[in-house]
Amino acid sequence: MDVNFMLDFNDDDWLKGLSQYSLSENLCKKIGLEVGYGNVALGYSLEVGPRSAWKKSAFGLGIMGKSWGAKFNYSKISNPFISSMTIGQEDDESYFHDEIITEEAAILKNFTADGYYVFNNMRFAYPAAYKIGLIQRHTAGSWMLTARYMQGSLYNSPEASWDSYNMLDCFSTMQASIGGGYSVNFVPWHKDPTGPRDEGLRNLTINLTAMPVITLVNYLKTTSYEYDIDDESGGLNKTGEKVSKIWCYPMPNYIGSAAISLTMWRFFFSAQFTYNRFYFRSRDAFDASQMDIPDYVDDISFRGVFHDWMLKGILVYRF
Repeated sequence: MDVNFMLDFNDDDWLKGLSQYSLSENLCKKIGLEVGYGNVALGYSLEVGPRSAWKKSAFGLGIMGKSWGAKFNYSKISNPFISSMTIGQEDDESYFHDEIITEEAAILKNFTADGYYVFNNMRFAYPAAYKIGLIQRHTAGSWMLTARYMQGSLYNSPEASWDSYNMLDCFSTMQASIGGGYSVNFVPWHKDPTGPRDEGLRNLTINLTAMPVITLVNYLKTTSYEYDIDDESGGLNKTGEKVSKIWCYPMPNYIGSAAISLTMWRFFFSAQFTYNRFYFRSRDAFDASQMDIPDYVDDISFRGVFHDWMLKGILVYRF
């Protein structure tokens, strides 16, 4: 997330400033178990090898049908974050830049709900490359509608906020998006059973899906805490908070996915890639009185982006 501001450097000599901070998880490997019946699937996975974060938990529930589908995901990670401050231009005498990786962890919580509707559901099976139970016999595609609701919050620890350049202690965003796009299943190979039902390679399907969306509801809430230092312990005591609510511009965003699946004997294998990008930017400059910052900082605005991508492989045996 970026916080843009103006700094009164010397008697109304205003300099542009930028405070940036980000929190992400590292790449990791997972192994899990998924149980499904009909269009409903419930799964649980564990990380193996190097961990992606200090602490992490995630839960998902999905319903994928030919005509429509919905998916719900909740995740929570705790990890150090990167904070930086830049003031002025590089060639200015007053230029300043510094970056800090906090020793304390921040907490990021995120909930998403997605839904889709397929127009050409008689000839096109959107879930065919993502789940067992549906087979696409011939190459086909369809226009689709999609909608997404996302709510996320980043909570900074008092110690990390005190030691870093963050101008916020907590921010949360709520976004509601609607859009549409096109999805196609390419079928290079398909063989209907002629002898034993599950003999040999029966199907190879490749799916490509691109769905741009417009985020119509784009809401940002920021919180700045006020602290006192405990004389005995040296710790921080929260004494109050300043809360702001900002409506951000409607923004174009993107949902995309790709998958390849193999159906062989009683096994189903699918390699899946998904990518989501959601961007927000404040509508107007923000009132500095709603943040715990010095009087010589003004004309504040916000912008940020959520990147979410995943590469997933599943192997299913049909009983």
